[in-house]
Amino acid sequence: REQFSFPSIFIYGHRASGKTYVMHTLLNTLQLPHVFVNCVEYFTSRLLLEEILIQLQSYSEAEQTSHVPCDTLNDFVRLFKQAVASGKLQDQTLYIVLDRAEQLREMEANILPAFLRLQELTDRNVTVILLSEIVWELFRPNTGCLEPVTLYFPDYSIGHLQKILSQNHPPLYSADFYAAYINILLGVFYMVCRDLKELQHLAALNFSKYCEPVVRGEASERDTRKLWKNIEPHLKKAMQTVYLREIS
Repeated sequence: REQFSFPSIFIYGHRASGKTYVMHTLLNTLQLPHVFVNCVEYFTSRLLLEEILIQLQSYSEAEQTSHVPCDTLNDFVRLFKQAVASGKLQDQTLYIVLDRAEQLREMEANILPAFLRLQELTDRNVTVILLSEIVWELFRPNTGCLEPVTLYFPDYSIGHLQKILSQNHPPLYSADFYAAYINILLGVFYMVCRDLKELQHLAALNFSKYCEPVVRGEASERDTRKLWKNIEPHLKKAMQTVYLREIS
């Protein structure tokens, strides 16, 4: 923890590929001092810089409660150095995680290069981690900037999705029955949709239709042919409205 880390790390991958969850879990499990900010929530440079300083107060010995205005990057660097000089952060790497970092491109031109060089600007042991759904080539500023270490989070394979989605099985039905349903669902949707959140939504939406023959006593849990025939038209209809949220 006392060693200087790399100034910036860029983590990218499609939506719902575990980037935010892994970073949260890693930082909390290892109890590393960190600041976690969503750039969609704090959509201007002033809001973003002030939120970082507010979260830093939890590590300050003074425990400031007053809001500190931060209008410029120079103000931020000065206030940041003061906050990090406290005993709790002495000689430890502080991690600043900026989720949905693609929003930084909408802010002032100096914000992204400044975050990439924050360790140099503040002369403090700090690492900025950018989480994004787009590749670094679409980020790179026109002016020269410090290149971050890039890490790619690949999409979940069909086997991973099967395992994750099967964990949500309702208590009224067996795990094997729900796993068979997830298998059918992925067989239909995997080629057009690999977004875990969207697939979770589709699984929850259509499960009651899949169970109808069992509830009416027309089929057993093992009668996959009848269950498939019953669910097929509903899945075809859902296929037309993937991502549109058209729920009657």
